[in-house]
Amino acid sequence: MTGPQKAVAIIALAVIAVGWFNWRMWRRFRAAKAERAGWSEADFDAMVGDNGVSASVAALTRELVAPYYGGGVVPHPDDDFARFLLIDEEEVADLVAAAWERLGLAMPMPADPVELPPMKDVGDLASHLQSVAPTATPASTHS
Repeated sequence: MTGPQKAVAIIALAVIAVGWFNWRMWRRFRAAKAERAGWSEADFDAMVGDNGVSASVAALTRELVAPYYGGGVVPHPDDDFARFLLIDEEEVADLVAAAWERLGLAMPMPADPVELPPMKDVGDLASHLQSVAPTATPASTHS
């Protein structure tokens, strides 16, 4: 095989691999959209709310993970980062860093997957963000 033939073969394999990856993701999100026909943002908020996550943190979590979903697919707390969204630990750490910034907090250290608690799915991310979110102080009473 000559040099140009090798280059064409490598490029063809790369195109096939990218096409296969995109087809798999498209199928996965199409199936999720069909399965979640009645699933809404309010359902997501209620489900993570059952785990003590506030509505504002639930909304922040949805906004952070939205770019990883196809149009019209609402996140589910059980969506696995590695298996469903194909997000690695580094990307989860980036999501945490972005959340800290949006919450107006200074991270005590750079977001490092080793230092962060294990986050397997979207629900774990919401719970972690709730644990670091500033809490509202009760209104003071005048005596």
